Amino acid sequence: MGGEYGNGFASPNTDNRGNLEVLSDTMGVDFSGYLARLVHDVRLNWYNLVPEVARPPLRKTGKVTIDFVIMKNGSISGMRIMGPSGDISLDRAAYGGITAVNPFQPLPTTFRGEYLALRFRFLYNPDRNQLL
Repeated sequence: MGGEYGNGFASPNTDNRGNLEVLSDTMGVDFSGYLARLVHDVRLNWYNLVPEVARPPLRKTGKVTIDFVIMKNGSISGMRIMGPSGDISLDRAAYGGITAVNPFQPLPTTFRGEYLALRFRFLYNPDRNQLL
């Protein structure tokens, strides 16, 4: 799970997972620490927003894919749901998991690019095939 610098995450109290993929050129900068913090912050917000339909006993399934960029100053731009789940409550929780952090920490000073493009995937109660 996860992109080149991302890592999967799972809540200890639900079977909801997500991952992160870097879409833009990192220009050789190691973003691992920055992205670990970002994933942590998004995860905490998302878990607080996961709707009741995705929790036991209903355990609704779904996948939401969101693309966005982080500007040098840490602000979010161009956020779009690229793959909706089909359930607005699941989509809103995923979207809110990201926007609740806005702004993120500024990008590392060693990074000379203008932005970092990312893709988050939020999986609600995935089956084993989705985790491979």
